[in-house]
Amino acid sequence: MNIVVLGGAGHMGSHAVRHLATLPFVQDLVIGDRDMDGARKLAEIVGKKARAARVDVTDPEQLAAAMADADAVVSTVGPFFRLGSTVLDAALNQGCHYVDICDDPAPTMELLSRDATARQANVSAIVGAGASPGISNLLALKAMQGLDEIDSVITGWGTGGKEEPTEHAHNGASAAIEHWVAQLVGTIPIHDRGQQVQGKPMQPIQIRLPGSAPLTAYTVGHPEPVTLPHYFPAIRHSINVFDVPNAVLVLLEETVRAITSGRLAVHEASRMLTGALYGGELGPGGIWSAVRAGAAAARDRVTKRNYLPQIFALVTGKRAGRRETRAALLNGYIPGGLGAITCIPTTIALTMLAEGEITRTGAFAPEAGIDPDRFFTRLAPYVVRDRASEDEGPVRLLVE
Repeated sequence: MNIVVLGGAGHMGSHAVRHLATLPFVQDLVIGDRDMDGARKLAEIVGKKARAARVDVTDPEQLAAAMADADAVVSTVGPFFRLGSTVLDAALNQGCHYVDICDDPAPTMELLSRDATARQANVSAIVGAGASPGISNLLALKAMQGLDEIDSVITGWGTGGKEEPTEHAHNGASAAIEHWVAQLVGTIPIHDRGQQVQGKPMQPIQIRLPGSAPLTAYTVGHPEPVTLPHYFPAIRHSINVFDVPNAVLVLLEETVRAITSGRLAVHEASRMLTGALYGGELGPGGIWSAVRAGAAAARDRVTKRNYLPQIFALVTGKRAGRRETRAALLNGYIPGGLGAITCIPTTIALTMLAEGEITRTGAFAPEAGIDPDRFFTRLAPYVVRDRASEDEGPVRLLVE
């Protein structure tokens, strides 16, 4: 296959490029980016399959030219609320298969609205094939298997108490951080009593995985509570949550307060937060002095606590008239930071498409067209497992 990775020289896209370059079905790999120097350097690193191309996705001619000879395009270019439909529409016009890492709920539904057009073009367009959404949606499928009724589905992600690696560049994480911050301000889509409604972000929620003590997580805007009930209308309630170390939580809370009070715009607060998380820079002003003090207080207040798994799905429902709670989670963790955990699933989805394991055409979320067992078998080599669970598969299923 001839593959184009848009945003291929960026933090996310470069992970996709590095993995795709190792796969035998990839014959030609175009690193499409506005940053030609970065694209050329990456092409030299990954080898003869790869070549750089200047692609500004806001330029229709450059976008069409990049896809002219492509069989599939991988889009890591954000923000998806502004650029997602532009890229997908270009792919449909060229008859290219499409995979992206969109994790914003509003553009997700816009992209899925191209379903009929994609079917007519005989194109498979997989929307949100990353970690969350992506792995999380397929974990939800695993947790729902065998249930006769489904009451609630909670998808989420945590750090396991681990700090995010800092080897990647400050600028590399900024787009992801800005998206995260934007989903913590205003309202977010949730599914409640069988209806899509608007809820509040950063709301504390008690999460109890089977066999474990309750933990506090926090609501955040994400596509899973939109797409899962879309494909499984029996779901009554659905939210997405996250969990981070206390010091990071204090940073987030102060960031949200700075935005909601009008002291900072989203992009300004996100840039400062990125510096605080990855560069050790808290920036100027009293806001960040307060953040530093709050983070220190959080560390003093809580020296040790349990955390949620890296990615999980928690489902409640009924089986044979008996109420069950089920959790599906990765049996370990995927190392390498945000880029690896996001883009390894993307390349697996593309591999399954290339090898005929995904046959659905149209525009769809992962849970509508990817077999979870086959996916997790392919993901298994990338999951680092604890010694106690080395002989188990890549997914743990907890039931009570």
